[in-house]
Amino acid sequence: MFETNDYWEEEFIEYDDKNLDSIYFDDCTFIKCDFSKSNIYNCKFTECTFINCDLSLASLINSVFNDVSFENSKLIGLSWSKCDEPFDVKFDSCNISQNSFHLMDLRQMKFINSLIRDTGFEECNLERALFDNCDLELSVFINNNLQKANFETSKNYLIDPKQNDIKNAQFSLPEALSFLSLLPIKVK
Repeated sequence: MFETNDYWEEEFIEYDDKNLDSIYFDDCTFIKCDFSKSNIYNCKFTECTFINCDLSLASLINSVFNDVSFENSKLIGLSWSKCDEPFDVKFDSCNISQNSFHLMDLRQMKFINSLIRDTGFEECNLERALFDNCDLELSVFINNNLQKANFETSKNYLIDPKQNDIKNAQFSLPEALSFLSLLPIKVK
């Protein structure tokens, strides 16, 4: 469906290509595109916006997402770990459940109004990341740098302070009480 390997300032509406290979997108907008179960290899997305798109179960290999925004999109079952750097993405009102972020630099990432269930954050740098009004039920945080990260308006997180660096991270009550469930104590 894509006819060339280089696009600049273009708008794509309701595309459903399942094989994107070595394509460069700069300042492009994708609206209602269905890239679910697609293969996205060696692509570069710079300053792009995805609105009401579905990338669920896509295979993301050696691709770059730099200054990319996902809005009202469905991104279920993705492994971002095979993406190349720089990786700078903002998720706003998205379903990013069952995703994997492993060994990634996610400093200052913005997760806003999103459903982030059953997602793994392992050995990531999430320093100053913002989780604003997100549901993190069943998500796992292991060996991450969460310094100065903000979870104040999010819920259902379970973050073990023994396995993560949470220095100066921001939490609010009553959700912060989840830390007590990790201690060998009984609360009455």
